[in-house]
Amino acid sequence: MNSQGQEARDVTGGYDMFQKFFPLINTVMYIFGWFTTPIQVFFRKDFGQRYLTPINFFAGFTVLSGFSMWQTLSGVVGNAYDNYSSNNPHHAASILDEMKAHSMLIILVAYMLIGSYHFFRMWWRNRTNTALHSFVMGTSRFEGLAVYFMKFANIIAVPMLRVYMLFLPKKERERKLSVPPLMNDIGTFTDTIFEPMLLFILAIFIPGATRYWLLISALAHGIYANWAHSSVLNKVLDFRDAIISAEDMKEHKKYKGDNDAKNEIIHQAAQTLKKSPDIAPQIKQQYPDLMSIIDELNEENAQ
Repeated sequence: MNSQGQEARDVTGGYDMFQKFFPLINTVMYIFGWFTTPIQVFFRKDFGQRYLTPINFFAGFTVLSGFSMWQTLSGVVGNAYDNYSSNNPHHAASILDEMKAHSMLIILVAYMLIGSYHFFRMWWRNRTNTALHSFVMGTSRFEGLAVYFMKFANIIAVPMLRVYMLFLPKKERERKLSVPPLMNDIGTFTDTIFEPMLLFILAIFIPGATRYWLLISALAHGIYANWAHSSVLNKVLDFRDAIISAEDMKEHKKYKGDNDAKNEIIHQAAQTLKKSPDIAPQIKQQYPDLMSIIDELNEENAQ
């Protein structure tokens, strides 16, 4: 059996260590969270009621209002400066120029309209008894497009994966004749790679205050999306680790020596349950596979 630790290995010390070196990181991440809401309102659908909350929506509204005011004031000051410093007659701006000059205001209005529909949808689901899980973070509207980019990335990665496969042990190479895809979770790919990339591309073509909003939002959205999907992944890994641990303990018969540490741990766990049987229901609910192995061990000892 392989040697296993019980905690994730993080040589950097994790987020807590970054806090010690960068005291302002909490403030920065707090502000970044406000920037994520408008992007989620525009890019996603089917939210849970406790994910897109009125207070989160108001935070996004505050961000957009601030950038809209900045854009309006900078436009007024810029026009006044041009009028006083140039002898050229003032030319009427085109519709496209006017839209660029007031792009943040347009985005703010769109945010209000689309956001109100999201809240209506959650209200409707509550009234029709079809509510989603309240913590659902929504589904990206771009998954249908992002899947093609993911397939393209997987194709590009094939040669490198084949090179790495040459170094696998022979037994592992025989298990997989074809190269598995590098990425297969379209939701994670869309949220953590495609959407931030899309925001960066938009920032290239849109000038002024909107560009700065897009750049900050891309960074914030990428960080928070990675956090969200890492949280989900950790729960999946916990479940998988429980299964692996259960399978390892089923092999305890191969380790009959009195000095075998893992065999001793299994017996200690069984003895703990005998002394405190009241914790058995909780263990059985959380780790049914592990509980069944301990029961099997108890039956063998009884024989």
